[in-house]
Amino acid sequence: MDGTETLSLVQRFKAYVTKTLLSPRMVKFGIVGASGTVVNMGLLYVLTDLGRMPYFISSVIAIEVSILSNFTINHLWTWSDRSGHGTLSGKLIRYHIGAGATGLGNYLILILLTEMAGLHYLVSNLIGIGIGTMANFLINDLWTFRHRKT
Repeated sequence: MDGTETLSLVQRFKAYVTKTLLSPRMVKFGIVGASGTVVNMGLLYVLTDLGRMPYFISSVIAIEVSILSNFTINHLWTWSDRSGHGTLSGKLIRYHIGAGATGLGNYLILILLTEMAGLHYLVSNLIGIGIGTMANFLINDLWTFRHRKT
């Protein structure tokens, strides 16, 4: 790759970030993410503190339920303009792969911060969610709900 191609990639990346971070889609994604955080944290608390399930098991359930919740709302609202592109099952599979990767990161951060740093499991979980948010948006915008030229 020569200097011109590198500059072009940098310019395209800067244009994408500027356009995306200031977009209504990013605001919608943030709202959906906040609702997913409530689902995740709420279910994690209920299963762990009230249901007496170990947090490292209840977290897996909470992550999966929030993934399904977020997929549904993102499909119907955040990327509704792209809903006609591709199959629902294909999008769900891609969403699960992307969210699964960030969910795994969230899970590992939860375990690491809770077990090694001594943080409360809910604080560790919230930190893990925060770290995965931007990666999750990029995966969904560029892959799961990508715009396909017709």
